[in-house]
Amino acid sequence: MEDLWMIELMNKLDRKKSQILFGEHAAKDKNLNMEDVDNAVKTVQIGKIEEEKSTEEKKRICFKNYFDKQRQTYFVVAEYYPDFIKIVTVNKRKGKY
Repeated sequence: MEDLWMIELMNKLDRKKSQILFGEHAAKDKNLNMEDVDNAVKTVQIGKIEEEKSTEEKKRICFKNYFDKQRQTYFVVAEYYPDFIKIVTVNKRKGKY
């Protein structure tokens, strides 16, 4: 069961419809290709919540999603703002986690 702060945060913005932007770290330091960018956005929209990696004080929620085609799991840390969701960082691992 998700913590109350996560539920409140996620109720404010529909993650399937909200604008999803990339923060500087995710955009510059991660060397993401277009497929990675698409998969990161999809992970925020439809991924499962990783509670132990989420932090309430920074209003960050970590999502994960496995992509069959690439055989990779994407972990995306996202920060919620009033009008959009910002992807802070993206990690991908081979295999299913």
